[in-house]
Amino acid sequence: MNTPAPATTINIRALGLSLGLLVGAILITAAAIGWTFQQAQQTAQQHKLALTRQSETKARLARVNEDERDIREKIVRYQEIVQRGLTQPEQRLQWVETLKAIKESRRLLGLNYEIAPQRPLDPKQVTSGGYDFLVSTMKLDLPMLHEEDLLGLLSDLSSQIHALIGVRRCQIDRLAPGTQGSANLKAVCDIDWIKLQEKR
Repeated sequence: MNTPAPATTINIRALGLSLGLLVGAILITAAAIGWTFQQAQQTAQQHKLALTRQSETKARLARVNEDERDIREKIVRYQEIVQRGLTQPEQRLQWVETLKAIKESRRLLGLNYEIAPQRPLDPKQVTSGGYDFLVSTMKLDLPMLHEEDLLGLLSDLSSQIHALIGVRRCQIDRLAPGTQGSANLKAVCDIDWIKLQEKR
């Protein structure tokens, strides 16, 4: 006849088995928590990297759009320059004829001028881009009834001459009665006629 094991021995074995299972479960849970935390860190890093790449892509796209706008603006400006004839060689005979026509149409009392030979404009004065700036300076001596004679002349030059017109210096003096006929004023000016020449 078998004698049953003491109850104390059975409880210790059961307790040991339970403790082993509990330790195993704790280890498995800890491993799962560690794996989950590692995955969460990797996911956060990937999300951060994705946001960085997205930001860089948006910045590159913005730069591309800005460059495209700049190119379009430059094309428009170039077309305006060409349409105004600013890239054509200077045509002095046409300039002389235009000055003569302005004098007649505005009934100026006189129009004395001298146009100096064309020369390169000082590069420090302009941002040249893809062009060289060439300038011909006109020394103007203009007897006037009033200031509008000079303003009208400059306006007509700007609209009729294929060049940029820039007044470098202008001095207006009042004349003594009868000094130069019916003229009340006299303007002495240096006026630049600027053309553009594409760089080679």
